[in-house]
Amino acid sequence: MRASLGWAVVLLCSASAACGSSAGGDGGGTGSPDGGGMTASDASSSPEATSPTDGGPGGNTMDAPQGKGDSGGHPSGDAAPPPSGDGGSGYGNDGPVPYTMTSLPVTSSLDSFTVNVWIPSPSGPHPVVSFSPGLVQPSAGYVVYAQRLASWGFVVLMRDDPGLLVSGDTVASDISYTVATWLAAQNTTSSSPLFGKADLSHVGLAGHSRGGQSTLDAAEEGLLGKVGAWVGLDPVNTAYVSGTAPSTNLPSIGIPTLYLGAGVATNCAPAGDNYQTLYAVSPSPSIAITVANASHSQFENVGGSVGGLICSPLGTANTQTVIELAMKYLTAFFALELLGDSSVGVQFQGEGIAADEAAGLVTLVSK
Repeated sequence: MRASLGWAVVLLCSASAACGSSAGGDGGGTGSPDGGGMTASDASSSPEATSPTDGGPGGNTMDAPQGKGDSGGHPSGDAAPPPSGDGGSGYGNDGPVPYTMTSLPVTSSLDSFTVNVWIPSPSGPHPVVSFSPGLVQPSAGYVVYAQRLASWGFVVLMRDDPGLLVSGDTVASDISYTVATWLAAQNTTSSSPLFGKADLSHVGLAGHSRGGQSTLDAAEEGLLGKVGAWVGLDPVNTAYVSGTAPSTNLPSIGIPTLYLGAGVATNCAPAGDNYQTLYAVSPSPSIAITVANASHSQFENVGGSVGGLICSPLGTANTQTVIELAMKYLTAFFALELLGDSSVGVQFQGEGIAADEAAGLVTLVSK
């Protein structure tokens, strides 16, 4: 957001708690990462078996078929993409990999917080995606992205946004510490549910809104050279609380990037500070997909977002369609870059992008 209008908006958001998730968030505290009634503290010592099809307890515990790796240093995928029925290779649907979800404490010399973790059940290592929610948004608003990624064999890390007055630089530092230090330690600790699960040579970052800003900053600084791909859901180019605007160091990021942007500019991601500004200074290879008639808040919270009361104007796109498109392209991009699934295509040819463009759902540019 721009400083003048943006901070007025987020201050209103903070005062009214209107930025919470209608799927179970409260606008500032720890949300229920499964969209149900379980809090992060409830889950911290009790991993929950989860089905890749419904995200609920119990679920499928089948051994996942081995999928299509390549010979260029990428790990073999956990699952071969099935036909999707939408002109794509499968990432528009949940995959066949069973996974569990738990919440774990993270403590550094500067901060302490809880991270929600989705862990594929097959033996590792698995590629990793660290996902960051938007400003004052709980993980509950984005759980579907974690479930989709986990069902295709990714370890997923996600924490609630730490709050209105926390610098974007602090969030970026927390992301860097969590991936490079905490996860590395968990990966070698036999008592950890993450023991041997994480492939730290294949790491991706993703985020929505301020989460896009902070993950870009992390990829440009603390995790430079340690991340293989980045995805932003309508990210913003804003220096939150004297933080760093990601466009500053973006030209030297050195990794493939994907922007999934809203076709409707809002006060939460205004023209001049939105994903198009970031894409313009991103080095090749980079892709920008604009979701037609979507607004900023439609990338979160299945069934609608209370954040839509703050971010205006509202989009006329169907929110579930926006989320489904975003999940498909986000997951396919990480499958291409981290799993080495070349069937996706460098511009999502294997994921039905031509059909989505013909239907007027999206437009794609690349460089």
